[in-house]
Amino acid sequence: YGINKRYLEMFGYKLELRTDTEVIAYVFDLLMRRHKLPLEQAVMALASPFWKNIDRMEPEQRKIATAIRQVYGSALLNGPFSIIIGHSRGVIGLNDRIKLRPMTAARRDDMLYMASEESAIRTIAPDLDEVWSPRAGTPIIGTLDEGVE
Repeated sequence: YGINKRYLEMFGYKLELRTDTEVIAYVFDLLMRRHKLPLEQAVMALASPFWKNIDRMEPEQRKIATAIRQVYGSALLNGPFSIIIGHSRGVIGLNDRIKLRPMTAARRDDMLYMASEESAIRTIAPDLDEVWSPRAGTPIIGTLDEGVE
């Protein structure tokens, strides 16, 4: 929280609530709206791969991941988390880099569901086509069709 808060304050953000939720919302705003990062890169900044994993990437991906870690290191969310972020074109689910908090996703037809546990999803959608637990730090990205407003 502290590093993220000070980082945001450098860009003029005023944090009033003193919560992780507020910090995450503002970091996402900074990356997407103000810095205009592509969605995948903004999410990578929130839960960047470990350096040892970056070293194993293909050259082009390694170059991007290295730049994200170097430029946006203070945007990295440390500690356990499992978050769902809604935005104007869809939704993103993300958990921490070592999966200390659970995240489950499911699909049925064109619907995407996310929750901390499968039972929560099955309460509202008992018959699912696919259920999975994403790997640590791997985003689940759901986007709206072009015609959906």
